[in-house]
Amino acid sequence: MPHLKQAAANRPGHARALAALAAGYFLVMVDQGVTPVITPHLPLGVGEAVWLTSVYLICTVVPMPVAGRLGDRYGQRLVFLCGLAAYTAALGLAAVSWSLPSLVAARALQGLGSAAFLPQAFGMINRIIPNDRRGRAFAAWGVVGSVGSLLGPILGGVLVGGGWRAAFAAQALAGLLAVVAASRWLPALPTAPARIDALSTALSLAGLGAVVYGVQFLNLPAVIVGVALLAVFLVMQARGGKDALVPVRLFSDGNFSAGTLGIAAMGFTAAALFIPVMYWLQGDAGVASSRAGLIVAPMSLVALVLTPWAGELADRVSPRALSAAGFGVMAAGLLLGWWVIEFDRPALWFALVTAVLGAGSAFVWAPNATTTMRFVPEDAAGAASGLYNTVRQVGSVVGVALVGAVLAGGPVSETAAPALLAVLAATLLGLASTAFLRRDVAEEKR
Repeated sequence: MPHLKQAAANRPGHARALAALAAGYFLVMVDQGVTPVITPHLPLGVGEAVWLTSVYLICTVVPMPVAGRLGDRYGQRLVFLCGLAAYTAALGLAAVSWSLPSLVAARALQGLGSAAFLPQAFGMINRIIPNDRRGRAFAAWGVVGSVGSLLGPILGGVLVGGGWRAAFAAQALAGLLAVVAASRWLPALPTAPARIDALSTALSLAGLGAVVYGVQFLNLPAVIVGVALLAVFLVMQARGGKDALVPVRLFSDGNFSAGTLGIAAMGFTAAALFIPVMYWLQGDAGVASSRAGLIVAPMSLVALVLTPWAGELADRVSPRALSAAGFGVMAAGLLLGWWVIEFDRPALWFALVTAVLGAGSAFVWAPNATTTMRFVPEDAAGAASGLYNTVRQVGSVVGVALVGAVLAGGPVSETAAPALLAVLAATLLGLASTAFLRRDVAEEKR
């Protein structure tokens, strides 16, 4: 395709575009670290503060499939910029909020903004970056996320010294810079005549909303209603052909089907694994919170070091082998963690556990993204990336809810090890999904 051949000759342009896309992701990951630090400083009770996280999560996850398709229809650059601008405006609104409803509204707008721009970023990477460099691009994306995760709590601690409003204001300023960079560096890509009908949109929003709400608040009737609505939605999509809101033809590619299952398992694992670990460390093991943070830091540090290498390998080595190795190493790390908790071994063992988990995760994120998105048609790039990110987020919601329910079933001394086994089960599901990935890169390039 001419526009892609032209892009392939412009590697500096690739780097600038990737930097602009990653800047938005960096903001999201930093915010996820900043928010828990500043929440205790808000003039809110614990029950009220929970809504800030819940509303943000629901508004991020639920609109993603629709937002992804909007990028196909109206242009991924335009939707990315609108989403990032809304995200930034929401941070500014949070900084000047005057009541709980205004702060909750700001968090809702922030979630809607991230739901709009995150799927566009994934889809644009897949369209802009040449096939033989895509693994490295997704690895760079992963490194940015790791750095953001590491810096978030640190920046939160520094910024909250000037008050919680200062923390939101500083993020809003960074968001403005990201919007400027994106407006200058992101190319306009061809759009597709995607049809976004009102009924499909309503069913998607209502179904996902009910499922996420039901899982998060352990409301079984809401989950049942949501699943039923999503079933009707999928039947409609199967009849909608290539112009459907979520084109079912995407699942005819085994890599996409297996990759989305794998990323759901990874979302579950990544979101849930630290819940039992941190409760056990700071409870039964008697470790101070500051020291507990240092004990689990090796996961991010090891992932940060290995992710670029994993991304480079993803362009040359079997994605099945890389993803299987990654999930397998993570499973070994979780089994080791279970042993530490079950047999009450010294807390410092978790430095090794998290290092092993970091090594495994490095070989899952970039290889999975690369192989899942490799054969997605250009006219469905937004829909595919929206679905991919939605599945990951739903996996995270289910993981947190399920592991939280296991922990709530008794004293941490009795429930932490079984909770970690639930995380291990999700990781093994991810490992099983790799059996359905294509065997080698050479075959994929034909």
